[in-house]
Amino acid sequence: MPLDISLLANMREFVKYSRLKQLALRALASTLDTEELAAVRDQFDVIDVDKSGTITLEEIRQMDTNRDGLVDFQEFVAATLHVRQLEEGDTVKWQMRSRDAFDKFDFDKDGYISAEELRMHTGIKGSIEPLLDEADIDMDGKINLPEFQKLLKLGSATRIL
Repeated sequence: MPLDISLLANMREFVKYSRLKQLALRALASTLDTEELAAVRDQFDVIDVDKSGTITLEEIRQMDTNRDGLVDFQEFVAATLHVRQLEEGDTVKWQMRSRDAFDKFDFDKDGYISAEELRMHTGIKGSIEPLLDEADIDMDGKINLPEFQKLLKLGSATRIL
């Protein structure tokens, strides 16, 4: 099976995203069902020549959002995800998926992602404000669902305005 060129383009774009957007996409990718993952699994398997369940190619090491030196299938799905297709294909499903992804960050279920929740999700020990500021459009010190959804849809790693 040949490698889908659009997946490579998405992977190249993914490495340009901020850490927060990469993590948000990973959370969104975890909401896909087995049927939706089948085609991506086939593409992953093309690259995973040793069938270890991870990709060790140096060219895509930057997709390694959990910083363990390997790209696993979940990271691959996040890097190749077509967010626009998810959103446009079924808006009800998009709302549900983006909410599920948001909830993976919103530990206390108050409807916001706080700086502390970002810290817990990312494991970052230092200042979390740059990550928070990236998506906090209304500058209230936390990220709500519409801000999170906008982050997912953005094509660049720049601050949402």
